[in-house]
Amino acid sequence: MILEEKKLPQYKEIKNLETIAQKDGSGIEYEDLIGTWKLNSVWKKESEKVDNISSSILQVLSAKLELKKNNSQNSNIDFRIKNSIRFGILSIIFCGRASLKGTRPILPFFFENLIINFGSFTLVSKPLKKPEEKQMPFFSLIAISQENNWMCARGRGGGLAIWIKS
Repeated sequence: MILEEKKLPQYKEIKNLETIAQKDGSGIEYEDLIGTWKLNSVWKKESEKVDNISSSILQVLSAKLELKKNNSQNSNIDFRIKNSIRFGILSIIFCGRASLKGTRPILPFFFENLIINFGSFTLVSKPLKKPEEKQMPFFSLIAISQENNWMCARGRGGGLAIWIKS
C-alpha cells in the first residue's frame, strides 16, 4: 500500500525541509506523533536515492512505529514506543519509551522489552538494558504533513525515512 509518489516529498524537498527544521524548527508537536506509522521509504546516509531494496523488505515485513501517550507521571518520558515487523504470523516487537525534545525536535527513545510472537503465542519476552544517555537512538524529526499523512525523519545513523500514518 504505497501512496502515490506525488503525495510524498522527494529527496530535494526533504533536504529543504530539513534545512528549515534545523534553523527554525519543524513545528512538530506531541499530538502530531500519536498513532501508528507504517514505514514507506528509506535513504541510506548521504544517498539521494531511495534504498529500494531496504524499503521493499521493510514494507513486506510491515515495519511499523507506534507512538502512544504515556500514562506515567514522569514528565521526561512522553510516549510509549513500539517498533515492529511482521512476517506472516511471526512478529518481532520492541517496546519502550520515547520523549520529544527541542524545537526541531528530536525523539530520543529506548526499548525496554523484546517480544517475539508466533500468532497469539509469545515465544520470547526479554527485558532489554537501557543504553547510556549518549548512546540512545533518536529520530531527528524533519517534517509532518497532516493532509497527506506522512512524516519524515533522520535517524541517529544518518539515514532518512518516511512513514505513512495508518
